[in-house]
Amino acid sequence: MRNVMTAALAGLALLGFASSASASTDLTWPPKDVQPVHKTKAELQKQADEFSAHQKKAFPRAFRGAKDVVPGNWGGEAEGVFDDMQYMGNSVTFTYNGQKVNTFTQVNAPGFLKASPKEYCETTTCTAIVNDHRGGVTVFEKLDQFGIVSARNWRPNGEVVWVQSWTQGTEKQLAQLAEDRAFTFTEK
Repeated sequence: MRNVMTAALAGLALLGFASSASASTDLTWPPKDVQPVHKTKAELQKQADEFSAHQKKAFPRAFRGAKDVVPGNWGGEAEGVFDDMQYMGNSVTFTYNGQKVNTFTQVNAPGFLKASPKEYCETTTCTAIVNDHRGGVTVFEKLDQFGIVSARNWRPNGEVVWVQSWTQGTEKQLAQLAEDRAFTFTEK
């Protein structure tokens, strides 16, 4: 019964998201005066370490009761490779409601991704677009063929942060993580 209620509430929440979609899709992208961020390998490694430490705290908050949160190594095309990267990502595994969950997080520097939320949704299956109440927009996506759900957060400074999972029904938690301003290439 609890699962049925949770599914029903999640469905209603997504319907609510969809109702605010029209205003949110008009985000000007890329934002004016975007300042690209270029960091050294040492700066990126320091940031990766900070991101991992934050993931250990943020994932149990987003996924209430998550245990055994294990962030993977951050990198670009390969773990630990930071050659003037304008993005970096990692995987995080944890146990949630008795099952193993795998996620992937990617943090993109200002100006790295050129497609607006609306343009992005023209190329994939977006289920909702909502304002994040910080001047940004969060796009929810579902790729049935791969069993992936994701939340992507476009930010006023030109950054895009996304978190995806292979566990259905986790969109709300993914959005909370994607909107978390601790995951940023710029100063906090």
